[in-house]
Amino acid sequence: MIMGKTEYRTAFLLGAGATRGAVKHVLVKQKRVKAPLNGDFFRVAGTYARAEGSKSPTAKRLNRIERAFEDEIPFDRVPTMEEAFSLLYTAKDLPEIYKTGPGRRPVAVFRQEIEDFLRRTSSILTILDRRAPWPTGYDRLAGKLSGRDVVITLNYDTMLDSALVRKGWDPRKGYRVSGGSSKIKWLPGPAEEAADVANVSLLKLHGSENWFVRGSYSDLGKVFDSKPVRITRPRGSDIAGHIRQIVPPLYGKLFRHAHWRKLWSEAFEALCSAEVIVIVGCSLIDTDFHLRALVGRVARYRKKTDRRIKRLILVGDVKARRKWRRALRARFVSQSEHKTLEGFLKKELGV
Repeated sequence: MIMGKTEYRTAFLLGAGATRGAVKHVLVKQKRVKAPLNGDFFRVAGTYARAEGSKSPTAKRLNRIERAFEDEIPFDRVPTMEEAFSLLYTAKDLPEIYKTGPGRRPVAVFRQEIEDFLRRTSSILTILDRRAPWPTGYDRLAGKLSGRDVVITLNYDTMLDSALVRKGWDPRKGYRVSGGSSKIKWLPGPAEEAADVANVSLLKLHGSENWFVRGSYSDLGKVFDSKPVRITRPRGSDIAGHIRQIVPPLYGKLFRHAHWRKLWSEAFEALCSAEVIVIVGCSLIDTDFHLRALVGRVARYRKKTDRRIKRLILVGDVKARRKWRRALRARFVSQSEHKTLEGFLKKELGV
């Protein structure tokens, strides 16, 4: 990353708040649709459903999900994204307790609301990428990256990917997925900045909207057990016989394929070797056990080898920044903090 006139080997860790900061909203039939966060997913989904119309497939999917929490899985408040999906995922295995609807014979393993949830999420994220006003915050960030940088993201959306491609980034190398590059159908276009960003690594630890594995929504285990067989440009439509390889927001995640281990291992190495670490919009949820374990191992390694981070930059709300300071246990020489991505871009990078 270029800061002032100096280039630093930087590792970024991005959560949902980064995309919220990079793209304020897009207009869908005069409704402002934002990138959803864990805590306000249903509010954002409701705005999008109203924009599409009460009889649209989008609205019908949301209605089915909301009815499930009214009639079958009572909850004392509006659930977070992670709570909602985890409860639906549990309910699918106990149909005798959590009935799947009047007149329907209980069937284990599958609930329509799970497919509804994933398809709704995809449609929101796809339209955000398509309609985001240019330049986004991610475009401005991409212009300051160099080939030694590693961007680690927990997000499924492709808004950062698109911003990098506009600068000349090559998904065939940058995604760092296992297997041959022939399955990646998204090629970079010509760009003046290509020499700077072409070799940036983008590690998507929870998968991506444009990664596809063979399978169906009735067997989400394929997401964890497979590597992507096709990676495309951002697209709204699914591919027949395939599902998007995005790790659902579950309390417990089981990354069983070597494809995932490669990405997580490279993320660990990047966080251990970086001169500068920038954490943006990542709340370090208590139930994200893999991430918490990863951060703990990085802190332990830095202490054992006496390799302190030259600069730690935290971007987010006060609670999240406090969590990260505590998690990294002062393994840094200096630090700075910003409430928003906009503040970071202007004050640290001058863009």
